[in-house]
Amino acid sequence: MADMLLESAGAHARARLLVVEDDTNIREFCRLLLRQQYDVTTAANGQLAIEILAAQPIDLVLTDLQMPIMGGMALLNHINRVHPDIDVVILTAYASVETAREALKLGALDYLPKPVEAEQLERTVRTCLELRRVRQEKERLSDLVLMYQFSQTIATSLDIRTQIEQIVEFLWRRFAPESLAISMREPDARQLHLLSARTAKGWVDEDRQIDLPDACDEQTLVRAHHQLSGEFSEDQSRYVGIVLRSHDTPVGYLDLARRAEQPAFDAVERRLLGIFAGQVAASLDNARLYQALKDQNRETIEALAEAIEARDTYTYGHSRRVTHYAVQLAEALNLPADEIELITYAGLLHDVGKIGIRDHILLKPGALEANEFLIMQKHPRIGVKIIERVRGLRATLPIIESHHERWDGKGYPAGLQGEEIPLGARILAIADSFEAMTSNRPYRPAMATERALDTLIRGREIHWDTRLVDVFVALIRSNEGSKPERAARPEHHLEPQLVAANDMRD
Repeated sequence: MADMLLESAGAHARARLLVVEDDTNIREFCRLLLRQQYDVTTAANGQLAIEILAAQPIDLVLTDLQMPIMGGMALLNHINRVHPDIDVVILTAYASVETAREALKLGALDYLPKPVEAEQLERTVRTCLELRRVRQEKERLSDLVLMYQFSQTIATSLDIRTQIEQIVEFLWRRFAPESLAISMREPDARQLHLLSARTAKGWVDEDRQIDLPDACDEQTLVRAHHQLSGEFSEDQSRYVGIVLRSHDTPVGYLDLARRAEQPAFDAVERRLLGIFAGQVAASLDNARLYQALKDQNRETIEALAEAIEARDTYTYGHSRRVTHYAVQLAEALNLPADEIELITYAGLLHDVGKIGIRDHILLKPGALEANEFLIMQKHPRIGVKIIERVRGLRATLPIIESHHERWDGKGYPAGLQGEEIPLGARILAIADSFEAMTSNRPYRPAMATERALDTLIRGREIHWDTRLVDVFVALIRSNEGSKPERAARPEHHLEPQLVAANDMRD
Protein backbone atom coordinates (compact mmCIF):
# COMPACT_ATOMS: atom_id res chain seq x y z
CA MET A 1 0.00 0.00 0.00
CA ALA A 2 2.81 2.40 0.84
CA ASP A 3 4.47 1.72 -2.51
CA MET A 4 1.24 2.52 -4.32
CA LEU A 5 0.87 5.84 -2.54
CA LEU A 6 4.51 6.84 -3.09
CA GLU A 7 4.29 5.89 -6.72
CA SER A 8 1.11 7.93 -7.11
CA ALA A 9 2.81 11.00 -5.67
CA GLY A 10 5.17 11.24 -8.61
CA ALA A 11 8.05 12.18 -6.31
CA HIS A 12 10.57 12.51 -9.15
CA ALA A 13 8.28 14.04 -11.81
CA ARG A 14 8.63 17.67 -12.93
CA ALA A 15 6.08 19.98 -11.36
CA ARG A 16 3.27 21.10 -13.69
CA LEU A 17 2.43 24.81 -13.71
CA LEU A 18 -0.45 26.70 -15.32
CA VAL A 19 0.03 30.43 -15.98
CA VAL A 20 -3.28 32.28 -16.55
CA GLU A 21 -2.68 35.82 -17.83
CA ASP A 22 -4.37 37.87 -20.55
CA ASP A 23 -1.25 40.02 -21.12
CA THR A 24 0.77 38.14 -23.73
CA ASN A 25 4.10 39.64 -22.66
CA ILE A 26 3.71 38.69 -18.99
CA ARG A 27 2.39 35.26 -19.91
CA GLU A 28 5.35 34.53 -22.18
CA PHE A 29 7.81 35.99 -19.67
CA CYS A 30 6.58 33.55 -17.00
CA ARG A 31 6.56 30.61 -19.41
CA LEU A 32 10.11 31.17 -20.68
CA LEU A 33 11.50 31.81 -17.20
CA LEU A 34 9.92 28.71 -15.59
CA ARG A 35 10.08 26.15 -18.39
CA GLN A 36 13.70 25.17 -17.61
CA GLN A 37 12.64 23.58 -14.31
CA TYR A 38 8.93 22.91 -14.74
CA ASP A 39 6.34 21.81 -17.29
CA VAL A 40 4.49 25.05 -18.05
CA THR A 41 1.07 25.46 -19.72
CA THR A 42 -0.54 28.84 -20.37
CA ALA A 43 -4.06 30.23 -20.75
CA ALA A 44 -5.36 33.71 -21.63
CA ASN A 45 -8.37 33.67 -19.28
CA GLY A 46 -10.07 31.72 -16.54
CA GLN A 47 -12.46 29.83 -18.83
CA LEU A 48 -9.59 28.37 -20.88
CA ALA A 49 -7.82 27.53 -17.62
CA ILE A 50 -10.83 25.52 -16.42
CA GLU A 51 -10.72 23.46 -19.62
CA ILE A 52 -7.01 22.76 -19.14
CA LEU A 53 -7.51 21.80 -15.48
CA ALA A 54 -10.19 19.30 -16.52
CA ALA A 55 -7.93 17.76 -19.16
CA GLN A 56 -4.56 17.41 -17.38
CA PRO A 57 -3.03 17.35 -13.89
CA ILE A 58 -1.66 20.65 -12.58
CA ASP A 59 0.32 21.29 -9.37
CA LEU A 60 0.36 25.08 -9.19
CA VAL A 61 -1.69 27.83 -10.88
CA LEU A 62 -0.44 31.41 -11.26
CA THR A 63 -3.34 33.63 -12.27
CA ASP A 64 -4.01 37.30 -12.89
CA LEU A 65 -7.08 38.87 -11.25
CA GLN A 66 -8.36 41.11 -14.03
CA MET A 67 -9.04 39.10 -17.25
CA PRO A 68 -11.78 38.99 -19.89
CA ILE A 69 -14.45 36.23 -19.95
CA MET A 70 -13.48 34.91 -16.51
CA GLY A 71 -11.25 36.66 -13.98
CA GLY A 72 -8.90 35.31 -11.37
CA MET A 73 -11.32 35.42 -8.44
CA ALA A 74 -13.90 33.27 -10.26
CA LEU A 75 -11.14 30.87 -11.31
CA LEU A 76 -9.89 30.67 -7.71
CA ASN A 77 -13.39 29.82 -6.49
CA HIS A 78 -13.69 27.10 -9.12
CA ILE A 79 -10.33 25.58 -8.15
CA ASN A 80 -11.24 25.62 -4.46
CA ARG A 81 -14.48 23.79 -5.21
CA VAL A 82 -13.44 21.35 -7.95
CA HIS A 83 -9.66 20.96 -7.52
CA PRO A 84 -8.96 21.66 -3.83
CA ASP A 85 -5.58 19.92 -4.02
CA ILE A 86 -4.20 22.52 -6.51
CA ASP A 87 -2.38 25.54 -5.07
CA VAL A 88 -2.90 29.06 -6.48
CA VAL A 89 -0.68 32.16 -6.58
CA ILE A 90 -2.36 35.45 -7.48
CA LEU A 91 -0.66 37.92 -9.87
CA THR A 92 -1.95 41.40 -9.10
CA ALA A 93 -1.13 44.88 -10.27
CA TYR A 94 -2.52 46.26 -7.04
CA ALA A 95 0.19 45.56 -4.54
CA SER A 96 -1.78 46.62 -1.53
CA VAL A 97 -2.18 44.85 1.79
CA GLU A 98 -5.95 44.74 1.30
CA THR A 99 -5.65 43.01 -2.07
CA ALA A 100 -3.29 40.45 -0.61
CA ARG A 101 -5.65 39.73 2.27
CA GLU A 102 -8.58 39.26 -0.09
CA ALA A 103 -6.63 36.81 -2.24
CA LEU A 104 -5.47 34.81 0.76
CA LYS A 105 -8.98 34.72 2.24
CA LEU A 106 -10.23 33.21 -1.01
CA GLY A 107 -7.73 30.39 -0.67
CA ALA A 108 -4.68 31.61 -2.57
CA LEU A 109 -1.40 30.27 -1.20
CA ASP A 110 0.49 33.51 -1.98
CA TYR A 111 0.41 36.59 -4.21
CA LEU A 112 2.89 38.40 -6.47
CA PRO A 113 2.71 42.10 -7.41
CA LYS A 114 3.10 43.14 -11.03
CA PRO A 115 5.36 43.93 -12.73
CA VAL A 116 6.67 40.47 -11.87
CA GLU A 117 10.36 40.24 -10.98
CA ALA A 118 12.19 37.13 -12.21
CA GLU A 119 13.95 36.33 -8.94
CA GLN A 120 10.81 36.82 -6.85
CA LEU A 121 8.75 34.70 -9.26
CA GLU A 122 11.22 31.81 -9.11
CA ARG A 123 11.47 32.04 -5.33
CA THR A 124 7.70 32.12 -4.83
CA VAL A 125 7.12 29.15 -7.16
CA ARG A 126 9.90 27.16 -5.49
CA THR A 127 8.49 27.92 -2.00
CA CYS A 128 4.94 27.02 -3.00
CA LEU A 129 6.00 23.71 -4.53
CA GLU A 130 8.08 22.85 -1.46
CA LEU A 131 5.09 23.57 0.79
CA ARG A 132 3.01 21.36 -1.48
CA ARG A 133 5.56 18.55 -1.25
CA VAL A 134 5.66 18.74 2.56
CA ARG A 135 1.87 18.78 2.71
CA GLN A 136 1.63 15.76 0.42
CA GLU A 137 4.17 13.87 2.51
CA LYS A 138 2.08 14.54 5.59
CA GLU A 139 -1.04 13.45 3.74
CA ARG A 140 0.63 10.23 2.58
CA LEU A 141 1.77 9.48 6.11
CA SER A 142 -1.73 10.25 7.34
CA ASP A 143 -3.19 7.95 4.70
CA LEU A 144 -0.82 5.14 5.68
CA VAL A 145 -1.89 5.53 9.30
CA LEU A 146 -5.49 5.65 8.13
CA MET A 147 -5.16 2.43 6.17
CA TYR A 148 -3.51 0.72 9.13
CA GLN A 149 -6.33 1.89 11.40
CA PHE A 150 -8.87 0.70 8.86
CA SER A 151 -7.32 -2.75 8.59
CA GLN A 152 -7.13 -3.00 12.39
CA THR A 153 -10.74 -1.89 12.76
CA ILE A 154 -12.23 -4.46 10.42
CA ALA A 155 -9.92 -7.19 11.75
CA THR A 156 -11.41 -6.96 15.25
CA SER A 157 -14.48 -9.02 14.36
CA LEU A 158 -15.53 -11.79 12.03
CA ASP A 159 -19.20 -10.91 12.47
CA ILE A 160 -20.34 -9.56 9.11
CA ARG A 161 -22.86 -7.11 10.60
CA THR A 162 -20.26 -5.66 12.96
CA GLN A 163 -17.79 -5.33 10.12
CA ILE A 164 -20.31 -3.53 7.92
CA GLU A 165 -21.07 -1.03 10.68
CA GLN A 166 -17.36 -0.39 11.19
CA ILE A 167 -16.66 -0.05 7.46
CA VAL A 168 -19.52 2.37 6.82
CA GLU A 169 -18.66 4.52 9.84
CA PHE A 170 -14.99 4.68 8.85
CA LEU A 171 -15.63 5.56 5.19
CA TRP A 172 -18.30 8.08 6.15
CA ARG A 173 -15.93 9.95 8.48
CA ARG A 174 -12.97 9.86 6.07
CA PHE A 175 -14.66 10.79 2.79
CA ALA A 176 -17.79 12.67 3.96
CA PRO A 177 -20.06 11.49 1.13
CA GLU A 178 -23.70 12.38 0.53
CA SER A 179 -24.50 8.68 0.13
CA LEU A 180 -22.73 5.34 0.55
CA ALA A 181 -23.87 1.82 -0.28
CA ILE A 182 -22.33 -1.66 -0.06
CA SER A 183 -23.79 -4.80 -1.60
CA MET A 184 -22.54 -8.37 -1.45
CA ARG A 185 -23.13 -11.28 -3.76
CA GLU A 186 -24.49 -14.56 -2.42
CA PRO A 187 -22.88 -17.18 -4.67
CA ASP A 188 -25.05 -20.12 -3.62
CA ALA A 189 -28.37 -18.26 -3.75
CA ARG A 190 -27.36 -16.25 -6.84
CA GLN A 191 -28.52 -13.04 -5.20
CA LEU A 192 -27.08 -9.62 -4.50
CA HIS A 193 -27.80 -8.37 -0.97
CA LEU A 194 -27.72 -4.71 0.07
CA LEU A 195 -25.60 -4.91 3.23
CA SER A 196 -25.71 -1.21 4.04
CA ALA A 197 -26.95 2.04 2.52
CA ARG A 198 -26.62 5.45 4.15
CA THR A 199 -27.49 8.95 3.00
CA ALA A 200 -27.29 12.35 4.65
CA LYS A 201 -30.97 11.87 5.57
CA GLY A 202 -30.30 8.61 7.38
CA TRP A 203 -30.17 4.87 6.77
CA VAL A 204 -31.91 3.22 3.84
CA ASP A 205 -33.88 0.00 4.36
CA GLU A 206 -31.13 -2.61 4.08
CA ASP A 207 -33.29 -5.74 3.93
CA ARG A 208 -33.12 -5.93 0.16
CA GLN A 209 -31.90 -8.46 -2.33
CA ILE A 210 -32.18 -9.03 -6.04
CA ASP A 211 -31.73 -12.15 -8.12
CA LEU A 212 -28.71 -12.41 -10.39
CA PRO A 213 -28.46 -14.47 -13.57
CA ASP A 214 -26.26 -17.56 -13.64
CA ALA A 215 -23.78 -15.77 -15.90
CA CYS A 216 -23.40 -12.43 -14.11
CA ASP A 217 -20.84 -9.99 -15.52
CA GLU A 218 -19.68 -6.79 -13.81
CA GLN A 219 -22.15 -4.54 -15.65
CA THR A 220 -25.05 -6.71 -14.53
CA LEU A 221 -23.72 -6.61 -10.96
CA VAL A 222 -23.45 -2.80 -11.04
CA ARG A 223 -26.97 -2.39 -12.43
CA ALA A 224 -28.33 -4.70 -9.75
CA HIS A 225 -26.52 -2.70 -7.07
CA HIS A 226 -28.04 0.57 -8.27
CA GLN A 227 -31.49 -1.01 -8.32
CA LEU A 228 -31.01 -1.98 -4.67
CA SER A 229 -29.43 1.22 -3.40
CA GLY A 230 -31.52 3.66 -5.41
CA GLU A 231 -28.60 6.13 -5.36
CA PHE A 232 -26.58 7.14 -8.38
CA SER A 233 -24.77 10.37 -9.23
CA GLU A 234 -24.59 11.57 -12.80
CA ASP A 235 -21.61 13.79 -11.85
CA GLN A 236 -18.75 11.33 -12.26
CA SER A 237 -16.27 13.67 -10.58
CA ARG A 238 -18.29 13.33 -7.36
CA TYR A 239 -19.04 9.63 -7.69
CA VAL A 240 -16.84 6.61 -7.00
CA GLY A 241 -18.04 3.09 -7.72
CA ILE A 242 -15.79 0.07 -7.18
CA VAL A 243 -16.40 -3.62 -7.83
CA LEU A 244 -15.42 -5.62 -4.75
CA ARG A 245 -13.23 -8.58 -5.66
CA SER A 246 -12.06 -11.59 -3.72
CA HIS A 247 -9.58 -13.95 -5.41
CA ASP A 248 -10.21 -12.07 -8.69
CA THR A 249 -13.94 -12.86 -8.47
CA PRO A 250 -16.52 -10.04 -8.26
CA VAL A 251 -18.32 -10.43 -4.93
CA GLY A 252 -20.00 -7.05 -4.48
CA TYR A 253 -20.04 -3.33 -5.10
CA LEU A 254 -19.20 -0.20 -3.11
CA ASP A 255 -20.12 3.32 -4.15
CA LEU A 256 -19.94 6.82 -2.66
CA ALA A 257 -21.36 10.08 -3.98
CA ARG A 258 -20.97 13.74 -2.98
CA ARG A 259 -23.23 16.75 -3.39
CA ALA A 260 -22.60 19.35 -6.12
CA GLU A 261 -21.30 21.86 -3.58
CA GLN A 262 -18.80 19.37 -2.17
CA PRO A 263 -15.31 18.93 -3.67
CA ALA A 264 -14.87 16.25 -6.30
CA PHE A 265 -13.09 13.02 -5.40
CA ASP A 266 -9.44 13.65 -6.25
CA ALA A 267 -6.95 11.09 -7.54
CA VAL A 268 -5.52 10.32 -4.10
CA GLU A 269 -8.98 9.71 -2.63
CA ARG A 270 -9.89 7.42 -5.52
CA ARG A 271 -6.68 5.42 -5.03
CA LEU A 272 -7.34 5.18 -1.31
CA LEU A 273 -10.87 3.96 -1.94
CA GLY A 274 -9.50 1.38 -4.35
CA ILE A 275 -7.17 0.08 -1.65
CA PHE A 276 -9.94 0.17 0.97
CA ALA A 277 -12.25 -1.70 -1.41
CA GLY A 278 -9.76 -4.55 -1.66
CA GLN A 279 -9.61 -4.78 2.13
CA VAL A 280 -13.39 -4.57 2.41
CA ALA A 281 -13.90 -7.37 -0.12
CA ALA A 282 -11.41 -9.70 1.55
CA SER A 283 -12.71 -8.94 5.03
CA LEU A 284 -16.39 -9.40 4.18
CA ASP A 285 -15.67 -12.54 2.20
CA ASN A 286 -13.76 -13.99 5.16
CA ALA A 287 -16.56 -13.01 7.52
CA ARG A 288 -19.11 -14.64 5.23
CA LEU A 289 -17.08 -17.84 5.01
CA TYR A 290 -16.63 -17.81 8.79
CA GLN A 291 -20.37 -17.34 9.29
CA ALA A 292 -21.09 -20.16 6.84
CA LEU A 293 -18.72 -22.40 8.80
CA LYS A 294 -20.40 -21.42 12.08
CA ASP A 295 -23.83 -22.13 10.59
CA GLN A 296 -22.62 -25.50 9.36
CA ASN A 297 -21.19 -26.34 12.78
CA ARG A 298 -24.43 -25.39 14.48
CA GLU A 299 -26.48 -27.43 12.03
CA THR A 300 -24.21 -30.42 12.68
CA ILE A 301 -24.57 -29.97 16.44
CA GLU A 302 -28.36 -29.65 16.16
CA ALA A 303 -28.51 -32.77 14.02
CA LEU A 304 -26.40 -34.68 16.57
CA ALA A 305 -28.61 -33.53 19.46
CA GLU A 306 -31.80 -34.44 17.65
CA ALA A 307 -30.41 -37.80 16.55
CA ILE A 308 -29.81 -38.67 20.22
CA GLU A 309 -33.20 -37.32 21.32
CA ALA A 310 -34.96 -39.25 18.55
CA ARG A 311 -34.57 -42.33 20.74
CA ASP A 312 -37.44 -40.91 22.81
CA THR A 313 -40.56 -39.37 21.22
CA TYR A 314 -41.11 -37.25 24.31
CA THR A 315 -37.72 -35.52 24.38
CA TYR A 316 -37.30 -35.01 20.63
CA GLY A 317 -36.34 -31.36 20.09
CA HIS A 318 -35.80 -30.82 23.83
CA SER A 319 -32.26 -29.46 23.45
CA ARG A 320 -33.30 -26.96 20.80
CA ARG A 321 -36.11 -25.65 23.01
CA VAL A 322 -33.87 -25.49 26.08
CA THR A 323 -31.35 -23.51 24.04
CA HIS A 324 -34.08 -21.11 22.96
CA TYR A 325 -35.02 -20.32 26.58
CA ALA A 326 -31.39 -20.19 27.75
CA VAL A 327 -30.42 -17.71 25.03
CA GLN A 328 -33.42 -15.50 25.84
CA LEU A 329 -32.39 -15.43 29.50
CA ALA A 330 -28.76 -14.71 28.62
CA GLU A 331 -29.84 -11.83 26.37
CA ALA A 332 -32.09 -10.44 29.11
CA LEU A 333 -29.02 -10.45 31.38
CA ASN A 334 -27.11 -8.48 28.69
CA LEU A 335 -24.34 -11.05 28.50
CA PRO A 336 -21.65 -10.53 25.83
CA ALA A 337 -22.23 -12.11 22.43
CA ASP A 338 -19.42 -14.64 22.87
CA GLU A 339 -20.93 -15.91 26.16
CA ILE A 340 -24.36 -16.20 24.53
CA GLU A 341 -22.81 -18.19 21.70
CA LEU A 342 -21.17 -20.50 24.24
CA ILE A 343 -24.51 -21.03 25.99
CA THR A 344 -26.09 -21.76 22.61
CA TYR A 345 -23.67 -24.60 21.88
CA ALA A 346 -23.82 -25.92 25.44
CA GLY A 347 -27.63 -25.91 25.31
CA LEU A 348 -27.70 -27.96 22.14
CA LEU A 349 -25.16 -30.43 23.53
CA HIS A 350 -26.09 -30.57 27.21
CA ASP A 351 -27.76 -34.00 26.94
CA VAL A 352 -25.34 -35.57 24.45
CA GLY A 353 -24.13 -37.86 27.25
CA LYS A 354 -27.46 -39.67 27.24
CA ILE A 355 -26.11 -41.61 24.29
CA GLY A 356 -24.31 -43.66 26.94
CA ILE A 357 -27.49 -44.41 28.94
CA ARG A 358 -29.24 -47.70 28.16
CA ASP A 359 -32.75 -47.55 26.70
CA HIS A 360 -34.40 -49.48 29.55
CA ILE A 361 -33.45 -46.60 31.87
CA LEU A 362 -33.69 -43.65 29.48
CA LEU A 363 -37.08 -44.71 28.10
CA LYS A 364 -38.56 -46.14 31.27
CA PRO A 365 -42.23 -45.04 31.48
CA GLY A 366 -42.35 -45.09 35.27
CA ALA A 367 -40.28 -43.73 38.10
CA LEU A 368 -36.59 -44.67 38.20
CA GLU A 369 -35.21 -46.87 40.94
CA ALA A 370 -32.40 -45.39 43.08
CA ASN A 371 -29.70 -47.37 41.25
CA GLU A 372 -31.18 -46.40 37.88
CA PHE A 373 -31.18 -42.74 38.85
CA LEU A 374 -27.49 -43.02 39.79
CA ILE A 375 -26.80 -44.31 36.30
CA MET A 376 -28.84 -41.47 34.77
CA GLN A 377 -26.75 -38.98 36.75
CA LYS A 378 -23.67 -40.06 34.81
CA HIS A 379 -24.84 -38.45 31.56
CA PRO A 380 -23.23 -34.99 32.15
CA ARG A 381 -19.77 -36.51 32.51
CA ILE A 382 -20.35 -38.91 29.64
CA GLY A 383 -21.18 -35.83 27.57
CA VAL A 384 -17.94 -34.17 28.69
CA LYS A 385 -15.92 -37.20 27.58
CA ILE A 386 -17.54 -37.06 24.17
CA ILE A 387 -17.24 -33.31 23.61
CA GLU A 388 -13.72 -32.86 25.02
CA ARG A 389 -12.34 -34.46 21.87
CA VAL A 390 -13.64 -31.52 19.83
CA ARG A 391 -11.20 -28.66 20.42
CA GLY A 392 -13.56 -25.92 19.28
CA LEU A 393 -16.24 -26.98 21.79
CA ARG A 394 -14.12 -27.45 24.90
CA ALA A 395 -15.22 -24.11 26.34
CA THR A 396 -18.73 -25.59 26.69
CA LEU A 397 -17.57 -28.41 28.98
CA PRO A 398 -18.05 -26.64 32.36
CA ILE A 399 -21.63 -25.73 31.38
CA ILE A 400 -22.44 -29.22 30.10
CA GLU A 401 -20.95 -30.90 33.16
CA SER A 402 -22.66 -28.61 35.67
CA HIS A 403 -26.16 -28.13 34.26
CA HIS A 404 -27.64 -30.47 36.94
CA GLU A 405 -25.86 -28.82 39.89
CA ARG A 406 -28.11 -27.17 42.49
CA TRP A 407 -27.77 -23.83 44.26
CA ASP A 408 -27.84 -25.61 47.66
CA GLY A 409 -25.03 -27.97 46.67
CA LYS A 410 -27.20 -31.10 46.43
CA GLY A 411 -26.99 -31.47 42.69
CA TYR A 412 -24.71 -33.66 40.58
CA PRO A 413 -22.12 -34.69 39.48
CA ALA A 414 -19.75 -32.57 41.65
CA GLY A 415 -22.07 -31.12 44.30
CA LEU A 416 -21.13 -27.52 43.44
CA GLN A 417 -22.86 -24.81 45.44
CA GLY A 418 -24.02 -21.24 44.72
CA GLU A 419 -21.71 -19.24 42.48
CA GLU A 420 -19.29 -22.16 42.28
CA ILE A 421 -21.62 -23.28 39.51
CA PRO A 422 -20.69 -21.59 36.21
CA LEU A 423 -23.13 -18.85 35.21
CA GLY A 424 -23.89 -20.58 31.90
CA ALA A 425 -24.77 -23.78 33.77
CA ARG A 426 -27.07 -21.87 36.16
CA ILE A 427 -28.84 -20.33 33.18
CA LEU A 428 -29.13 -23.68 31.42
CA ALA A 429 -30.48 -25.38 34.57
CA ILE A 430 -33.43 -22.97 34.69
CA ALA A 431 -34.16 -23.29 30.96
CA ASP A 432 -33.78 -27.08 31.13
CA SER A 433 -36.13 -27.43 34.11
CA PHE A 434 -38.78 -25.09 32.68
CA GLU A 435 -38.80 -26.85 29.30
CA ALA A 436 -39.00 -30.26 30.99
CA MET A 437 -41.84 -29.20 33.30
CA THR A 438 -43.91 -27.74 30.45
CA SER A 439 -43.47 -30.81 28.21
CA ASN A 440 -45.06 -34.22 28.40
CA ARG A 441 -42.87 -37.00 29.72
CA PRO A 442 -43.56 -40.72 29.99
CA TYR A 443 -43.55 -40.41 33.80
CA ARG A 444 -45.78 -37.28 34.12
CA PRO A 445 -47.92 -34.89 32.07
CA ALA A 446 -46.84 -31.37 31.14
CA MET A 447 -47.41 -28.60 33.67
CA ALA A 448 -49.20 -25.37 32.85
CA THR A 449 -46.83 -22.43 32.34
CA GLU A 450 -47.84 -20.62 35.54
CA ARG A 451 -47.45 -23.75 37.62
CA ALA A 452 -43.97 -24.33 36.19
CA LEU A 453 -43.02 -20.70 36.92
CA ASP A 454 -44.36 -21.07 40.47
CA THR A 455 -42.18 -24.18 40.86
CA LEU A 456 -39.14 -22.18 39.79
CA ILE A 457 -40.00 -19.42 42.27
CA ARG A 458 -40.40 -21.89 45.13
CA GLY A 459 -37.10 -23.49 44.18
CA ARG A 460 -35.05 -20.28 44.47
CA GLU A 461 -32.00 -20.59 46.74
CA ILE A 462 -32.58 -24.36 46.73
CA HIS A 463 -32.39 -25.54 43.14
CA TRP A 464 -31.71 -22.32 41.26
CA ASP A 465 -30.10 -18.87 41.44
CA THR A 466 -32.70 -16.41 42.75
CA ARG A 467 -31.64 -13.51 40.53
CA LEU A 468 -31.76 -15.63 37.39
CA VAL A 469 -35.12 -17.14 38.28
CA ASP A 470 -36.63 -13.69 38.83
CA VAL A 471 -35.38 -12.43 35.45
CA PHE A 472 -36.61 -15.59 33.68
CA VAL A 473 -40.06 -15.50 35.29
CA ALA A 474 -40.48 -11.82 34.41
CA LEU A 475 -39.36 -12.58 30.85
CA ILE A 476 -41.92 -15.36 30.35
CA ARG A 477 -44.77 -13.47 32.04
CA SER A 478 -44.15 -10.34 30.02
CA ASN A 479 -44.61 -12.35 26.82
CA GLU A 480 -41.17 -11.10 25.73
CA GLY A 481 -39.95 -14.67 26.10
CA SER A 482 -41.38 -16.30 23.00
CA LYS A 483 -42.03 -20.02 22.97
CA PRO A 484 -39.88 -22.12 20.65
CA GLU A 485 -41.50 -24.15 17.92
CA ARG A 486 -41.80 -27.83 18.60
CA ALA A 487 -40.38 -30.12 15.96
CA ALA A 488 -42.55 -32.95 14.68
CA ARG A 489 -41.81 -36.05 16.68
CA PRO A 490 -40.64 -39.17 14.89
CA GLU A 491 -42.64 -42.33 15.18
CA HIS A 492 -41.45 -44.63 17.95
CA HIS A 493 -42.23 -48.23 18.77
CA LEU A 494 -42.94 -47.38 22.42
CA GLU A 495 -46.22 -45.81 23.55
CA PRO A 496 -45.46 -45.05 27.21
CA GLN A 497 -48.29 -44.13 29.55
CA LEU A 498 -48.24 -40.83 31.42
CA VAL A 499 -47.66 -41.47 35.10
CA ALA A 500 -46.90 -39.21 38.01
CA ALA A 501 -43.29 -39.27 39.05
CA ASN A 502 -40.93 -36.92 40.85
CA ASP A 503 -37.68 -37.75 39.07
CA MET A 504 -36.42 -35.03 36.69
CA ARG A 505 -34.34 -36.77 34.04
CA ASP A 506 -33.73 -33.90 31.58
